[in-house]
Amino acid sequence: MKPHILIVSLSLILLSANAVAAGNYIDPVQKEIDQKHKALVAKYKKSCSANNKVSCLLEAKSKASEEVPNRGSVAYSKSQYGSLNKAQAKNKVKELVAVYDKLDGQSSASWDGKITQRQIESEIKWIMSYRLDQSMPDIYTAKMYVGAPLN
Repeated sequence: MKPHILIVSLSLILLSANAVAAGNYIDPVQKEIDQKHKALVAKYKKSCSANNKVSCLLEAKSKASEEVPNRGSVAYSKSQYGSLNKAQAKNKVKELVAVYDKLDGQSSASWDGKITQRQIESEIKWIMSYRLDQSMPDIYTAKMYVGAPLN
């Protein structure tokens, strides 16, 4: 009877691992940004004059984020969505709502290319505010705007 318990336990562990792996959505744009950040952080750490490694790392990460903005930041949103017309903006919101829903229940672990619902919602809010003239948008108003389910 004990071998059966071991087999069932191992099966559950493997199924759990597969479920977690499936929840690790990799955004190709953010993955490219993350790779650029790694190179820039290494470059900026070398030129850091502070004697504290942590301070140098934080300064290097800050400079890298200024040079190559992360998804969800205002700088990223302005550069990527600032020239959209209303029809393009509505289509982009629809795409981003689908990504937002795909990220529901995502692992809290970190990996290259990881984006969060908060980042996507920030981009949606920026588009809704600055391209679609919606005041105080959130994910629910965006879903209603594009006709997506509110689940």
